[in-house]
Amino acid sequence: EKYDVGGILLGRPFKVVKIGPVRVFADDAEDMTTFYRDCMGLKLTEQVTWKGHTCSFLRANTEHHSIAIYPSALRKELGLSEHTTLFSFGFQVGDYKQLCDGVDFLKGKGVTVRKLPPELFPGVDYSAFAIDPDGHAIQLYYQMEQIGWDGKPCPPALRPRVDNDNWPASVQARPDTYNGEVFLGPWN
Repeated sequence: EKYDVGGILLGRPFKVVKIGPVRVFADDAEDMTTFYRDCMGLKLTEQVTWKGHTCSFLRANTEHHSIAIYPSALRKELGLSEHTTLFSFGFQVGDYKQLCDGVDFLKGKGVTVRKLPPELFPGVDYSAFAIDPDGHAIQLYYQMEQIGWDGKPCPPALRPRVDNDNWPASVQARPDTYNGEVFLGPWN
């Protein structure tokens, strides 16, 4: 352990504090959205249209989304693995610095790290995708928007604008940055 992560020495410069959203590709994204909403009881938080493709984001609690559903046609457009319907699996790290340090660490280990269009991840600002040895994408992020008492997400115009080519050295805390489930430890 040689990395100081919030005052604790760890073997990597980040700590995964939570399992995050699952992102899947579906041949019939509308039917899949209906299943998770009407049969499984998740709440539809938001839908976005990107390059003509409608993507759905559903939640089980106060986080913006627990599962995201994308049309299968996006898989090739994004250059993701053709042998799986899993878009990505999310890992939340402790803070923005850990996210930045984690991206550098993984690249230094020879891991392919990609930054994909932020418009496809409402409720999450900065995130990066580590590609595992089998071609699966692991989304690393540090915060997710929390849905308040009125059940509505933050309006898109009020969300931070992300420039994947120019991440800042630090970011401003958002009103809900550390809301939601609390990470109680342990760190290592």
